[in-house]
Amino acid sequence: MGCEIEDFDRDENARPGIAYGCDELGRLKSVLMHTPGEELSLVNESNYKHWLYDKVPDVSRYIKEHRSYQELLESNGVKVYELEDYVDENIDLIRRMPNLTFLHDIAVISEKGAILSRMRPPAREKEEVVVKEALSNLGIPIFSEFNEGKGFFEGCLLLSKETIFVADTERHTYSFISKFISNVLKEFDEVIYVRVPKARRYMHPDTVFNRIREDLALAYLPAFEETCLFTESYRKRIDFKAFMREKGVKIIPVSDTEQRRLACSFVPLESGTIFHYETALDKKTKKNLENEGVEIIPFGADALRAGGGSLRCHTLRLCRRKD
Repeated sequence: MGCEIEDFDRDENARPGIAYGCDELGRLKSVLMHTPGEELSLVNESNYKHWLYDKVPDVSRYIKEHRSYQELLESNGVKVYELEDYVDENIDLIRRMPNLTFLHDIAVISEKGAILSRMRPPAREKEEVVVKEALSNLGIPIFSEFNEGKGFFEGCLLLSKETIFVADTERHTYSFISKFISNVLKEFDEVIYVRVPKARRYMHPDTVFNRIREDLALAYLPAFEETCLFTESYRKRIDFKAFMREKGVKIIPVSDTEQRRLACSFVPLESGTIFHYETALDKKTKKNLENEGVEIIPFGADALRAGGGSLRCHTLRLCRRKD
């Protein structure tokens, strides 16, 4: 049951492969994004909660803001790949997936290949099928996927080439997490497991923790109900803040209201520089980050937030490199 780590055999007819891997917090080189289209019209007053939206989106403004964000990335030297350009067999599915724009929820890209999710909400069923095809056509192998058994797994965080962070959220099934940990420890040295409250505001790992630099992060620590460190040799409970301090990582805490505004869910351009919603952080946190020398590239969004996601949710990071 659960996650299988498989060897990848490249299709001789596949498009040329691209550089990939985001294990290290280097400069962001490329991303995969999906510019939403007619599928947004599926969301209306009678069903927006089913589609996991906070409100019915203003379609034209939503698309305009999404494109403006893409332009912001490109103006900072980030190559943007458009999902539809790399999907052939499953192109019709896209028209039925108004949440597909939130690509980060569906995959994480390590140097070993893509870690695919299996989406829990019925509204997001089979999104991983579309993303798998696009990644394969980009030449990115599938390192881990959930291709059998009953359960769900929506994402993890790559902290380094050695460490993975997994949060047990409302979108995860523990049996899948357990199998995933067992498998990835064949390739990674350690996995940090965190149990968080089963609530929408904590739906993904980056709603409670995210790195700004190798030595600095934001976190909402009240959500950390239990934290364990897994290696091939042992499992032990840890104090997350103390553990990260021992690794040389300072944690700046965010408030309850900031966490609800997705304060931890931002996109690093490079170590110490992040893209973020301009309304996500309080003045105090912004001042703390300024004192640490952090640069925030703000993005103003209104319509884009109808889906309840962050800039990070819209951004599947493909490649980072330390220059």
